[in-house]
Amino acid sequence: MPTIKISVYQKDLHKKFTKDQLAKIAAQRANFLLLPEGFPHFFRAQTPNDAAKHEKEYQDHLLEISETYQGVIMGGSHYRKNAEGKLVSSSPIVQSLVLVDFYDKKNPSSKEAEITKGETESIFIMGGLRFGILVGEDINDTLIWNQFKTEGLEVVFHLSSEESGRTYEEDLDFFSKISKEMKMHIIRVCGISEGKPGRSLYASPSGINWKVGKSEEDTEVFKTLSVTVKENFFL
Repeated sequence: MPTIKISVYQKDLHKKFTKDQLAKIAAQRANFLLLPEGFPHFFRAQTPNDAAKHEKEYQDHLLEISETYQGVIMGGSHYRKNAEGKLVSSSPIVQSLVLVDFYDKKNPSSKEAEITKGETESIFIMGGLRFGILVGEDINDTLIWNQFKTEGLEVVFHLSSEESGRTYEEDLDFFSKISKEMKMHIIRVCGISEGKPGRSLYASPSGINWKVGKSEEDTEVFKTLSVTVKENFFL
């Protein structure tokens, strides 16, 4: 069975990657790099509409990462206007200096009243892998999970910075339960900002394979995981 290397970067949403950090990412030669919901957010805009004005600057930083890292970047998320001119929260998918596609968040939070519900696909094939994407509150969307199960997905990426209200232990139980029920690998990456806890983790059907410790909830953490799949790797 093939093994996929997935790098997770629990990142401060307001800080760019340094040259040393970019070199560290590239050295791992992972198939995927996951960045948290809300990264990058350098301009600290007060509203999604104001943040959307900096769409190009955010995307440029992701392309800067792609200059040295050759894998697929699940580029966090930022606000932008879609083809219909509606404001959405989007996760760019970048590879080899190309912005390949977007996943638009399906379940904007209560603080995102301006944001339109996304209508993009939730399943993608990149880097030889067929996988699902969830941003923030999408983790609670039963319809998306049912689609993942019907399609026989093995790997789901969760780009997170939502305020769930769960404790550290409750978070572990929550993701462990979903992974076991769905028989899927869930790789979650969290952002650090304004006191939100960073609880990046890797849940497999057998339990929690890796997690950020309690003492690291407010710390930038870089980890490369090895995930073994049965059928959905095409390289």
